[in-house]
Amino acid sequence: MQSAQPRPGSGRRALVALPVAVLLAAAGCAPGSNDQSAPEQETVTATETAPVESSPAARTRDEGGFDNSNCSTDRTGQDITGDVHVRDGQTCLLSDLTVTGDIDVHSGGRLEVRNVRVTEDIEAEGHAFVLVSGGEVSGSIELEHGGEAVVENVTIGGSLESEANSGPQRFEGNTIGDDLECNDNTHTPTGGANRVAGEREGQCAGL
Repeated sequence: MQSAQPRPGSGRRALVALPVAVLLAAAGCAPGSNDQSAPEQETVTATETAPVESSPAARTRDEGGFDNSNCSTDRTGQDITGDVHVRDGQTCLLSDLTVTGDIDVHSGGRLEVRNVRVTEDIEAEGHAFVLVSGGEVSGSIELEHGGEAVVENVTIGGSLESEANSGPQRFEGNTIGDDLECNDNTHTPTGGANRVAGEREGQCAGL
């Protein structure tokens, strides 16, 4: 019985296969591996933005819905913090309350306050109408280049000034801590019985 003879060339193929496997191992490759590089991973950074709160100056409406910067309604018995602005075409009616700040009446505005305490000034320029009846103004009342005005039975810490107004002016029964001064009004102001700690000047010298 004859022993099996090796096939011609089989030893050469085995020798050739060995160096190829060694080369692949040295290069860090494995059969069936993908030669395309793995895509780089993107790093996404989430930025959280804190909610923006409006400044106190920007918040003009109080809890009752009253808008200090545009007083076009009436308010009774509920105090107001901050300056009050009455603008063209608006009518602001305030009674039995305190305003912690100024009341500013702009051109064309109408203001009526009754038994109101104002911790600073009432300033009106170009106003259509102003009535201040009763109450207290810690600062001054200034009326300039406007229409009709009435100030009666008010305690005023500073001055009462009326200048270059086209409408009639009446000032009566007020207690004034500084001067009562009236100049260049179309109509001479009327009234009287004012107690004035300072000077009575101009068109109001007899009041």
